[in-house]
Amino acid sequence: MQQQQQQQQQQQQQQQQLLTDLVAGMVTSGIYTSLTYPVHRVKILLQTQDANPRILSGKVPRYSFVHSFGRLAKEQGVLGLWRGNTPYLLRHVPSISMSFAFKDAFREAMPRYDAAASPFSALAANAAAGAAAGALSLALVYPFEFATIRLAADLGSGGADRQFGNGMLSAWVQAMRAGGPLSCYQGFGVAVASMAAYKALYFGLYDTAKNLLLHEDGRRLEVTPTALLGRTALAASTTFMAASITYPLDIIRKRLVVDVGSDPSSRQYNGRFKAAVQRIYAREGLKGFYRFYSYDMVFRLGGGVLLTRIGTQDHQDDCAAGMFGVLRS
Repeated sequence: MQQQQQQQQQQQQQQQQLLTDLVAGMVTSGIYTSLTYPVHRVKILLQTQDANPRILSGKVPRYSFVHSFGRLAKEQGVLGLWRGNTPYLLRHVPSISMSFAFKDAFREAMPRYDAAASPFSALAANAAAGAAAGALSLALVYPFEFATIRLAADLGSGGADRQFGNGMLSAWVQAMRAGGPLSCYQGFGVAVASMAAYKALYFGLYDTAKNLLLHEDGRRLEVTPTALLGRTALAASTTFMAASITYPLDIIRKRLVVDVGSDPSSRQYNGRFKAAVQRIYAREGLKGFYRFYSYDMVFRLGGGVLLTRIGTQDHQDDCAAGMFGVLRS
């Protein structure tokens, strides 16, 4: 009886600790996301400006990374640097817990493989779980992602000059009036492919390599500076590989989201993946698929190092993986 009570108390303590860690992680992520959002906004603007009619017509000069922050503050006010931050928070913060919860659930439903004995089977299982988790979590928060992209890409100074409305709700209403209730999922197919591929590569590479490289005698390594450095380096390298491979899909997805017009003939891509690929390559070459790439890598890897924290128990999330993974946007 006493042993049963102790087990119940231990379970309650573990649940409380898990909830505390989850809330702390979400609050920390929310603060970090808001503080660094101007960089994310400039990223979207630079990735999509070659699809913006005002840029293409010459009405608005092209933006460069170095001058973007000052120009936006001058043209749209200092708060304009945070245009789109609200839907970004609503999309970004919940996806942290959802991605890991879904990944663990999918992985539990799959056969277990020993990474040392069956590395390819373990990689496939981890990749499949990561891909399914990424796709499902994205489906739930995609309207917020849609609003973030449109608001961040908007070059209007305010009021009637705004291209995509004055806020998240108006961005949704404008899209639905033009194309129906599913318009807020414009670009979703490419987004799912991009996110699923990224999560599959990221979690597959990270989880498999972690099991092969970061264990001793089947046990998790102790928390030491060497272990922290090793796990951080592993998370950074897998992030770089996964992001580099899937980056062009992210560019295409954002171009499709901001491709608007009063009728299909006035749109550049008309919602088609193939048309977007052909148009971008014809006008911008291969570099068109890697707009803002170098800055993005520095920002993502630097943010991951800043936020890395190691879990010490067998069933805790690997926060080194988590912090790098959620910086994918």
